[in-house]
Amino acid sequence: MSESPEIKPAHDPAHEEDLGAVALSALLSSRVCHDLINPVGAIGSGLEVLDDPGMEDTMRDAALDLIRSGAKKALALLSYARLAYGAAGGFGAQISLDDAEKALAAVYDTVKPELEWVIGAGLAPKENVKVLMILAYAAADCVPRGGTVRITGDISDFTIRAAGNKLLLQEDLVKALRGDPEGLAPKFTPALLAAEIVSGAGGSISVEKTEEAVTFKAAFSAPAG
Repeated sequence: MSESPEIKPAHDPAHEEDLGAVALSALLSSRVCHDLINPVGAIGSGLEVLDDPGMEDTMRDAALDLIRSGAKKALALLSYARLAYGAAGGFGAQISLDDAEKALAAVYDTVKPELEWVIGAGLAPKENVKVLMILAYAAADCVPRGGTVRITGDISDFTIRAAGNKLLLQEDLVKALRGDPEGLAPKFTPALLAAEIVSGAGGSISVEKTEEAVTFKAAFSAPAG
């Protein structure tokens, strides 16, 4: 039985006035910085150990491992952010779904759930890909103890299903996906961005939590009638 109703991006003009482009950019920048602080900090800690000439070999090996893992995660997050939040490919351009899959797969190497990509290849509208990537990353947070996140459908009408032993759907995420910027935290700024993109295309986003899964759906064309 469903625990969460379908939500759609709000069309209230007041929402657009509450959060301008500068504020949205600042919140999104904070989100990126928050994601990067841990892996970059790990690199810094490892370098400090290597700078100590008296450090034992075992500690130096551990420091090198820390640097490698930090660099790998930082690179994955930057590559993801470039496609999901940035202007990769230029405005109005298309993005390769293969590149999107690779970027998401690299991010999923740093989290507990596994990614199952069951969607077409080739080029796709950039804005659609951004929404897919944002929702796919959000879905990983819905299964904090691990599980699977499965992406199916078409790039203009897709479903992302997160299933695992523990399911979590934060109300702030649902609120952002409605297009409501009130009290918006940096963590959920990408969800608001996704809501605005889909709403601008005349479509909708829905999210539903049941006992089995948290399911996101995005459609970029409004249903007939």
